[in-house]
Amino acid sequence: MYRDYMAAWNLRAERVGGVSLRLLYDIYQFYAFVSSILGLALRLKWTARPAVINVLIRQIYFTGVEGLPWTILIALFAGVTAMYQVVPFAKSMEDVSLIGTLTSSLLVQEMAPVLMSLFLLTRSGVAVVTEIGNMHIRGEDTLLHSLGIDLHEYLYLPRMVAFALCGLILTILFVAISIWIGGLLIAWNHEMNFIQFLIEVRKGTSVGEMMLMTGKALLFPLICCGMLLFQASRVGRNPNHIPVRATYGVLGSLVMIVVVDVLIALGRGLI
Repeated sequence: MYRDYMAAWNLRAERVGGVSLRLLYDIYQFYAFVSSILGLALRLKWTARPAVINVLIRQIYFTGVEGLPWTILIALFAGVTAMYQVVPFAKSMEDVSLIGTLTSSLLVQEMAPVLMSLFLLTRSGVAVVTEIGNMHIRGEDTLLHSLGIDLHEYLYLPRMVAFALCGLILTILFVAISIWIGGLLIAWNHEMNFIQFLIEVRKGTSVGEMMLMTGKALLFPLICCGMLLFQASRVGRNPNHIPVRATYGVLGSLVMIVVVDVLIALGRGLI
């Protein structure tokens, strides 16, 4: 009886250990994959290659320009909803300085970078995995490699750069539209003067908080695109792997955004 009990626990321990080692190995592979792409980006040699720039422009157009109307629509609803929660709450507390503090904490630092990252993930995530996966299935990656073309530089780098740029620009646009439209509607309903509203928002937003938003607006899309490309690179030659890897990419991106956001919050709390 005791031997059977110990054998069952040993089997469970072996399974847990195997899963843990596989997870650590996948994390290491992801880190090495993203690090190699970022290393190429920092060298800036890709800026002199027209083929890479062409892919970058096409990805920016698809991810950012075509997604602009959706960004404006999301910003309108988010701005109105946030301002109609923040302003009445601050007035009920008889402290208008809370308008700037809450707007900075909730809208600028948290909602804007997270929402825009999720938007890019849903807008372009599956498309990126499908495009790269189909190139692997058709053997285009092998052809490019045989021609001496670096796959990381041609396939992956421009998409990561495009995601980062679009994430930053769309996040700034999201914040501007949300605050201005929300403030105008608040003023239209005679809740508060528009100029006073902008002054309170400006008082509650520091340079450090704007830098934090900028950092998140760059980091979160990079994480999403890195995870999507990492999963797309593992599609192989089976078309059935594309939806599976797309699902893994989206779920992995969501988990990493949450984890990184929590770590940033904990780090700020310890400083």
